[in-house]
Amino acid sequence: MPSLKSNRSQINKHNVNLSIKTAIKSSITRLRNTVAAKGSAEETEKLLRDASKVLDRAAKKKVIHKNNASRKKSRLQQLVNKSK
Repeated sequence: MPSLKSNRSQINKHNVNLSIKTAIKSSITRLRNTVAAKGSAEETEKLLRDASKVLDRAAKKKVIHKNNASRKKSRLQQLVNKSK
């Protein structure tokens, strides 16, 4: 059984990580929906940059592994390139 102080710390860390993961999923979903709806090229590029930023920040904070972030960015870039 963890001490109360470490348990509080774990809960706070979990909540922060959860919000970061939610931001990742939201940004990826927005990008995929824009590509599927044949959105404008500049809007798609903006959303791609935003998604890359979110993924890089999550990898830097070690919420997700850096290779995981890199793989997701690569697949999103491929998706955008196919839609052009």
